[in-house]
Amino acid sequence: MNIRIFFLGFITIMALGCYEEPFFKLNVSVVNQDLVPIENAEVIISVQDENGAIIDSANVYKSGFTDLNGNILFEFDNLGFFTVETKKMIENTKDSTLNYEICGSASVGLEENMTKEITILNHESNCN
Repeated sequence: MNIRIFFLGFITIMALGCYEEPFFKLNVSVVNQDLVPIENAEVIISVQDENGAIIDSANVYKSGFTDLNGNILFEFDNLGFFTVETKKMIENTKDSTLNYEICGSASVGLEENMTKEITILNHESNCN
C-alpha cells in the first residue's frame, strides 16, 4: 500500500513539474525606406476597433522605443490580435522647421510558444 501511495505521489509530482507556462512574444523591427534600422522609434501595441480607435477595455496597451538595431521585444500574457504603430521624429539639426515625422503600422496575431517577428516600414506618407 505504501508503495502505491509513493508511486501515485511521484507520478503527480512529475506530471505537475513538467508543465511550462506558454509564452507569447512579439519582436518588432522598424526600418526606413532604405531598409535601414531606425533607432529610438516609438512602438505602440494596442487593440483597435474597425475605425482605428483604441479599445480601452481590451487592457492591452504597450509602448517602448527601438534599440540600436531598430528592434524591440514585447511579452504578453495570452494570445491576441494587435495593431502595431511606429513613429519617429526626424530632426534637422540646421533648421527645425524642416523636422518631419515618419510612421508605419501593421496588424499582427500572436502564436503560443513562439516569438512572432514583424518588420514595419516607416515613411512620411504613412503618418496620415
